Amino acid sequence: MEFKDFSRSINHTKLDKFADYLASGKIMGTTCKKCGSRYYPPRADCKKCFSDGMDWVELKGRGKLITFTSINVPPDYFDVGFKNLTPPFSKARYTACPIGILRLDNGLSIMGWIPGIALKEISVGLELVAVPVTLPDGTVTIKLCD
Repeated sequence: MEFKDFSRSINHTKLDKFADYLASGKIMGTTCKKCGSRYYPPRADCKKCFSDGMDWVELKGRGKLITFTSINVPPDYFDVGFKNLTPPFSKARYTACPIGILRLDNGLSIMGWIPGIALKEISVGLELVAVPVTLPDGTVTIKLCD
């Protein structure tokens, strides 16, 4: 899988495996072999000791939501039931698409969509889990769910 299957603006990176891992159901970060620093999003080079020796590590577990917001005009690939309407000319009210940042127990943070919970039920401190998802068009993303 190419990195463009995760990011629409980047076609290639030293971390192409990240999208492959997501497609296989794993959210991965990296750990520096030299100093032990942990990273998510994954890094190819350590920003603390400048080493390029990094190990992939799977990130699992629940975490607490530390912040969230909603996007009222979602990206084309996020299905909210208004596929045939074209902004800015449509007078339809779009369904809010909440996104948030989840702090895991190990201190790393993961951003993802929160599609299965009503916006009024989302609050800072909510316990969620990050899950990789493959969308109908083949791209991969991360969703936060309870």
